[in-house]
Amino acid sequence: MPRGRISNISLSVIVLSGMFVTSCSVEKNTAATRNFHSLVSHYNIYFNGKESYLQGLDRARESHVDDYTNILPLYYYEDESVQQGISPQMKRAIDKSTKVITFHSIKSKPKVKTGRQTEKDKAFYEKNEYNKWIDDCYMLIGKSYMHQGEFFMAAESFKHVIKNFPEEDIYYAALAWLIKAYNVIGDLDRSEDIIAGLQDTEEFPDTYLEDIYTSFTDYYIRKEEYDKAARYLQKVLDTRPVKHRRVRYTFILAQLYQEAGKGDASIRNFRKVIRMNPPYEMAFNAKVSMAEAFQAGASGSEEIKKLLNKMLKDSKNEEFKDQIYFALGNIAMEEGEREKAIEYYHMSVSSSVRNNFQKGKSCLTLAEIYYNEPKYTLSAAYYDTAVNLLDSEYPDYRNLLRRSLSLNNLVYNLDTYHLQDSVQDLATMTESERNKVIDELIAQVREEEEEARQRQQQALQDLQYNRSGMLSSEVAAMNNNQQGSGRWYFYNLNLKSFGQPEFRMKWGERKLEDNWRRKNKQTVTEIMEVTGGDASDTIAGEDVEIFDNKSREYYLRDIPLTDSAMEASNLKLEEALYNVGLIYKDDLLDYEESIKAFEELIKRYPDGDFTMAAYYYLFELYNTVNQPAKANSYKELLSKNYPDSHMSKLLTNPDYIKELEAEQRKIEDFYEKVYSQYLNDNFSEVIRLADEGMAKYADQEDMMPRLAYLKAMSTGALKGKEALKTELDSIISRYPGSEVALEAREIVDYMYVAFPVIKEADQIREAKELYTYDPEAKHIFLMAVKTNEDLNLVNFNLLNYNLDYFNTYDLQITLKVLGKNYNILIVREFSDNEGVARYANRVKNDILQIMGEIPPENYEVLLISEENYNTLLEQREFVPYLLFHKENYGN
Repeated sequence: MPRGRISNISLSVIVLSGMFVTSCSVEKNTAATRNFHSLVSHYNIYFNGKESYLQGLDRARESHVDDYTNILPLYYYEDESVQQGISPQMKRAIDKSTKVITFHSIKSKPKVKTGRQTEKDKAFYEKNEYNKWIDDCYMLIGKSYMHQGEFFMAAESFKHVIKNFPEEDIYYAALAWLIKAYNVIGDLDRSEDIIAGLQDTEEFPDTYLEDIYTSFTDYYIRKEEYDKAARYLQKVLDTRPVKHRRVRYTFILAQLYQEAGKGDASIRNFRKVIRMNPPYEMAFNAKVSMAEAFQAGASGSEEIKKLLNKMLKDSKNEEFKDQIYFALGNIAMEEGEREKAIEYYHMSVSSSVRNNFQKGKSCLTLAEIYYNEPKYTLSAAYYDTAVNLLDSEYPDYRNLLRRSLSLNNLVYNLDTYHLQDSVQDLATMTESERNKVIDELIAQVREEEEEARQRQQQALQDLQYNRSGMLSSEVAAMNNNQQGSGRWYFYNLNLKSFGQPEFRMKWGERKLEDNWRRKNKQTVTEIMEVTGGDASDTIAGEDVEIFDNKSREYYLRDIPLTDSAMEASNLKLEEALYNVGLIYKDDLLDYEESIKAFEELIKRYPDGDFTMAAYYYLFELYNTVNQPAKANSYKELLSKNYPDSHMSKLLTNPDYIKELEAEQRKIEDFYEKVYSQYLNDNFSEVIRLADEGMAKYADQEDMMPRLAYLKAMSTGALKGKEALKTELDSIISRYPGSEVALEAREIVDYMYVAFPVIKEADQIREAKELYTYDPEAKHIFLMAVKTNEDLNLVNFNLLNYNLDYFNTYDLQITLKVLGKNYNILIVREFSDNEGVARYANRVKNDILQIMGEIPPENYEVLLISEENYNTLLEQREFVPYLLFHKENYGN
């Protein structure tokens, strides 16, 4: 039935039919009842339900926002925001369909006619349902559930149609929609089974071809079999769907060809999309995607570049320039114009307005280009920006993050190496030579800062007049600086000036402050307040003077002019070189650079802490690069200088690994022996063997806590819970962070609950370590109230109490939150300790006047010295002080 209002003629038919069959019910199955219920179902109920469903689809299409960075979805039912927006329409469709099924389903069999029955007659009498709109209602319910996000409910509806209407055409629609439901649920195996079962079907009903082929397409997209997905989506387009779906399917088809590596087919379909006059955003993305689909050697690049450059001049595309430049960069890269491509990628980054995804993608592209050259310092900068802008769901994000961290670590260690190398050079000079070098450096800094300021000003002007991003000269300068690794560290200061114009274009004008990049800024002071630390903790309580980089002091402060300072500098340099070698070797797989780093390390520190490891790694590295003679030379150095080391034995003793494994098996066998005694309750023997094992295998870090644990449990079995607690505390203290220590901690926590006396004994012991009893010290009054009581009411009552009885004393009340169990009120100042004691006794006598209906077990009245009060605030645990108070102050 076409959408729209029911004609007057149709309404008349319904009315007349109703007049003739008002006595009909679903219990009677005659031609008249079938016609009546079919008419009422279709025109009076189902029609309205389907209209509501179609209205919901229109609203879904209008409200859905496409993400063109991924393959567009074929449908909108996975968009949660759309689900919420169209839920009323879908609910109405479900209600209307349910009404048809409830009141108009005819399941009773018709009267069998006498005489010979044809096959058609037999099929008719065997039907499960005699209202021809019931199967449509079940389908409408299922599809409506899909668009509400109730995919399991939808699947059940489709299964019902498949089971009960296998001879109807709608059977194929139900199969198609069940595939869609399984696809969303993630049960692709079931989808595959249905698709395999349909492969032998010679011909599908024309009405449902679009549903069938889109379900196949969706399945193959999720399987990332884009070629097959494209083949079925082309079949969908052959069915001539309505225009808005035809445009969408064509765009998706172009994306699928792009993913399948068929650039020409992709470009051809993106052109079709543009000619279909789609919405502006889709047309724009089709044009940009044509560039992304372009492949080296293909024709038509000039046309695409002309189109993209035309788009750059359109003011409507101002905020999309980053995508256009990126697309131009891709074409340039495919055509082998690498430098031009890099320039476009830089322009993409600098022209990005608010598309963080595109900015991150452009930065990632530059990062990969510089990584492969390799120019690790540049690459590190762009990887760092990329991982901060891209979402964690971005493909292969974990590896991107890992590489970024490795590069940042490399740059940090290279900077440390170059800095320490430079300051050591300065330290060997006379004072006049040193000052001369520094003065020359300051002059250079002034000159470079002026040049940088001019570049910034020019870059900002370029940005304003749409001429930004031309940073190739700065990039070249930075590249040259990176290649000149032999240059003195301080002469590379123009590295920082390179990034300033791009920084401003990327982040805008930023106030000079800590954490400038964070949305939710938190100062060091704030963090210290939360963690209970002190700002002075970070720099040993000393004020750090900040010098201007154009003053001698700025450069002199880190120069190692004493023996101890030089020793510290050498330690930093040596460790940095070792780390550089490891990062090149393990993270970046740059074996040549790793060899250089380790050989420089050996040259500078032949007897250093890392020399043995450097020998071993150089043996491995030279074997990797197929230089066995060099590898053997380092093997000989290792065995000569470190004959008893594990590394030396690994290289010189072919049976060393087997010997280690045999020793490990011996240790494990010993543990199994001890454990077997424990299972047999031979606790004295367990303790003896555990002591023997801990003495014999003291160097086995994994074995020691396990033996200690068996000893602890056996000691507890023999001597009771107090002895067990002592042993468990020892494990927690001696093996922190181990699995056994965590298990011991859990047992102790359980003992605290099951045996409060143990916890109290610990708290008393802790209190004695924390608090000191000094009756001569100045004391204050403290009232502790459990957190489930109204502290403000107690404060109000105590305030009035003080006004009534102690008005002349000018007492001040302070409220404090103390941990999760107690809040406290403090009363001060008293002239002497006798005064605070008298006040406390008076309050205890009048306690009901202050505490009201709060039960006595929910509060405590105490005295506390100022020193102990400060400790209490630091510890934020009231019970230990309460026990200390009872022991020292009594009542």
